[in-house]
Amino acid sequence: MNDIINIGRKYQIVISKRIRDKVKIKEGDKMFIDVINNTIIITPKPNKIRDLAGAGKGLYGKEYIKKLREEWS
Repeated sequence: MNDIINIGRKYQIVISKRIRDKVKIKEGDKMFIDVINNTIIITPKPNKIRDLAGAGKGLYGKEYIKKLREEWS
């Protein structure tokens, strides 16, 4: 289920408690924000570098990686 939000007077948004609890964010946390294909993506900034482990898994297909490794040889 999607939440519907309002844009405040200073262009602020409020993230619902349901979403905050789901992604474990709290007041003062830093967030990344990006626009991809006219869609706003907001992602919590990880506190530790190890929280990024596996973030790129599945981005590239096996054939792409195989071809890239062959180019390195």
